[in-house]
Amino acid sequence: MPVMSEPPQLDQQRPATSRLDRFVQTYPHAPYVLPFFTFLLLMGIGARFGPKYLHYAYAVRIFGSLAVALVFWKYFPPLGKVHWIPSIVVGLAVAYGWVIGHHWFCSQSWYFQPFADAKPDAFYDPRDYVGQGVGLWLFLTVRIGGAATVVPIVEEIFWRAFILRLLIDRYDFESVPLGKFTWMSFILCSLMSALEHPQWGVGILCWVVYNLLFYWKKSLMCLMVTHGITNLALYVYVFVYEDWVFWS
Repeated sequence: MPVMSEPPQLDQQRPATSRLDRFVQTYPHAPYVLPFFTFLLLMGIGARFGPKYLHYAYAVRIFGSLAVALVFWKYFPPLGKVHWIPSIVVGLAVAYGWVIGHHWFCSQSWYFQPFADAKPDAFYDPRDYVGQGVGLWLFLTVRIGGAATVVPIVEEIFWRAFILRLLIDRYDFESVPLGKFTWMSFILCSLMSALEHPQWGVGILCWVVYNLLFYWKKSLMCLMVTHGITNLALYVYVFVYEDWVFWS
């Protein structure tokens, strides 16, 4: 009598797809957009409480957007290599250009900038609210540290990994290789920077440089480090020289 073979067994060890996996499959743009939009949303909410609570609002903004980025981290595309020398050189050059360029733009009669004509004492000086002691250094650690680490992550994932590719293929942006160049995506992405930065003139020039570096190195990690160095140098300058026009 022939021996009956047993039916194949289903793989019981295979994990079920998580709810988050299904969400990302349905909304593939979510990992790129939600950390950045969380940052913007918390920034808008914090601004409603006024400068007295700005140091608390900024901490919530940084840690809130970081939490969302960590939730979606495994869905980010490969980050690539750092490329330290270009990152340091470009990062410091952009910080220098941001300061010099903004003051030049503000000297031009045609340039519209919301804060261009404000008096120096109209800007946010954290010492007026947290004093000179431990509170100040805790705030500076979060403020400058967040600008040098968390902000580059959420912004580079949104702008370089998402927007640059979405402007090439809005139906299947994930099929577009990182760092692919087209004139339309390059120009539009650079101009769209003006929507995020009140100092829109230097914001556009900064995005032009960052986009060119991305086309060259094709590495998100390189851009994150470059962006972080720019922010670190810029905000150290702001505090040391008390040029609060860049503080927001």
